[in-house]
Amino acid sequence: MKPNIEKTRAYYRNLGPENICSCAYCQNYCARVKAAYPEVARYLDSLGVDIEKPFETSPLEPDENGYLEYCVCQYVVFGSCPEDFTRRIGDVTFGRSDCHPNTKIDEEHFVLDLYPIHLPFEETEVTDDEAPEM
Repeated sequence: MKPNIEKTRAYYRNLGPENICSCAYCQNYCARVKAAYPEVARYLDSLGVDIEKPFETSPLEPDENGYLEYCVCQYVVFGSCPEDFTRRIGDVTFGRSDCHPNTKIDEEHFVLDLYPIHLPFEETEVTDDEAPEM
C-alpha cells in the first residue's frame, strides 16, 4: 500500500458534519468507535484517516444485548493499494474494497474496508438545536 497521508489527512480535515450520515446507527458509530477500537483508530490515523468520519457503514439490526454489528465500514484513502491487500488488528480485518458507492473523487485513491465492528447501541434523541437544517 502506498497511501498519500497528507492528501488523505486534508480530505478528512475538510469533511464537515453534513458529509456524515445522520442516521442513529451511523451517529452511534462515530460517537463510539474511537474509544472502543483504539488500535484500529491509531492504524487509520497512520494512513491519514479519521475513524470518526466513515465514508460508509453497513450496520445490522441491534442484537438481543443491544449491540450493533457493523459488517463493513469504509474509508477513503488517497494513494494506491494492491487489490489483495489485507491486514488484521485484533478481530478487525482490513482490505481494499471492491464494492462501494461512487466516491466522486478524480484523484488516485481507494476505499478501505474494515470489519466487523461491534458497538453498544443507545439511540440518542436529537434536539431541535442539533437537528440538521434542511
